[in-house]
Amino acid sequence: MANNYTYEILKDTTQKTVIKLTANFDGTGQENNVARIQANTLYGALGTDGLPLGYPGASNVALPFYGLTVSRVGYNIASQQKGYVELYWTTANTAGGTPIMNMDLCGQYSEDQGMVSIRNNAVNPTGDIGVQTFGLTANCAYTLFVELRKDNQYYQRGQFNDPAAFNYKPYGVTP
Repeated sequence: MANNYTYEILKDTTQKTVIKLTANFDGTGQENNVARIQANTLYGALGTDGLPLGYPGASNVALPFYGLTVSRVGYNIASQQKGYVELYWTTANTAGGTPIMNMDLCGQYSEDQGMVSIRNNAVNPTGDIGVQTFGLTANCAYTLFVELRKDNQYYQRGQFNDPAAFNYKPYGVTP
């Protein structure tokens, strides 16, 4: 059996995304995935022409950076206290990245607990989030729930879905 990884988008709106990541290890190696969460694949990601990727008539050329902010992380790391999992902001043209947080056992990081959201402070960032494990052995596993807030400079807010409703006042009489 090989190491097994899953990626599931639980919620993806114009303002935020919630993603569930899991992994089960068989002892054959560690994870080092620089693009476990790819920012340009999330709903409403804009291209270089200012239109959403996949939109009719769009250039479909991704931006070099997408603004995401980590607002909440819930985690359960079954590591037998032998290792830990690290989330990090991916950087272009360099190995590794800038750490977001290191996790072991169970816990939560959240704005609801009085914590601040974590902005991307990497040098030469892409906006993607990577996952790296250290010391996980056979029968170790993790589950992460990551909530991301989208920066509307890089993601559409609905103006392409329903332009009339987006651009006019609520309950307005004007067309």
